[in-house]
Amino acid sequence: MIKKLKIRFVTTIMIILSMVFLIIIAAINYFNYQSNEHQISTLLSALVENDGQIPPNTPTPNGANPNPLPPGVFEREKTFSVKVNPTTNLFSVSRNNEPSDSSEDIVTLVNQILTTGKSAGALNGYQYLIVEKPYGKLLVFADQRISNALTDQLMTTSLIIGGITLFILFFVSLFLANLMVKPVEEAFEKQKRFVSDASHELKTPLSVITVNADVLAEDIGKNKYLSYIQSEATRMNILVNDLLTMAKLNSHDTACVFSSFNLSTSVESIALTFESTAFEEHKNYQLNIEDGIFYSGDINKIKQVIAILIDNAIKHADDNGLVTVSLKKIGDKIHLEVFNTGLGIPEDQKAKIFERFYRYDDSRSKNTGGYGLGLAIAKAIVDDHRGKIKVKSEINHWAKFIVIL
Repeated sequence: MIKKLKIRFVTTIMIILSMVFLIIIAAINYFNYQSNEHQISTLLSALVENDGQIPPNTPTPNGANPNPLPPGVFEREKTFSVKVNPTTNLFSVSRNNEPSDSSEDIVTLVNQILTTGKSAGALNGYQYLIVEKPYGKLLVFADQRISNALTDQLMTTSLIIGGITLFILFFVSLFLANLMVKPVEEAFEKQKRFVSDASHELKTPLSVITVNADVLAEDIGKNKYLSYIQSEATRMNILVNDLLTMAKLNSHDTACVFSSFNLSTSVESIALTFESTAFEEHKNYQLNIEDGIFYSGDINKIKQVIAILIDNAIKHADDNGLVTVSLKKIGDKIHLEVFNTGLGIPEDQKAKIFERFYRYDDSRSKNTGGYGLGLAIAKAIVDDHRGKIKVKSEINHWAKFIVIL
């Protein structure tokens, strides 16, 4: 439980941080891209207004700069313009600074752009704008290859920095998770120790009560008050044993002992021990067990899961109802299914029934002697074997527990 709490804490923190970093990186790169696009668009408009030439930086009468662009932008950006006379098919290239492409490349570029029929856009790393003039068409270009490379570099650099930062923050989150969970871990350890110690302390007096009640029953015969003592002692003994089992499952000192064993034989041997109980409880009891299914796990704990589920099914089956135990292999997975007819389990209770001390029907649980620990123990054992346990049900008709190993 503590390990899951730490994993959930670190996962939550890392998801939040990752989302924040992604939003920041996306915002920085988006605004950088939009700024470049706006600057290039303004630069091309200024070239068009000055017939393809760099506009002069002549201050207006009120002292303002006529060009709404950063100072020196025309010197930094490689731009050129092309005048096209469609009648004579003549090209006039005006270089505002030295573009790396030759005149032949520029003519080829212009022909490709004119073929598209678009008045603005980008091609081969150049942003262009076309306007109609009295002499034909004016095409102005700005070389975006350097700015595109810088944009790509900014994206790559920001992603690398973001990744390194998240890597460092992962260990910071892990440290904080250990720090924050430590008080919970200590309280949980004290609770486990208390449950274990109390259960051990209760076993001795319970054994004394049970033995003395049995001896007294032999001496005085049937007595309703004595039967009450024996019944409650039995219930208390089951509760103490369940508490001890839960304490052991939560302890890291009692790890599972894995070995390969014949699961078919184990399921059949456990299921047959409940045959007489099912008969006495007036239940129809059926077994559908495939032969020769082997599994690697803790045989005693797996048998405990089988016993819990069958016992639970018999207790909750209706009078003259049906209880079936099935074992089969589907693909590479083993399916153990325990089915019973009866009231079934409401949809909103299916996840909660595996919680400790949870009973969705208190009155029925008191009649059957359950304390809400059996299914919690079964789930803990299945989790230790990296399996899954789930329940399917149709209310007022049936319930089926499925263990997948």
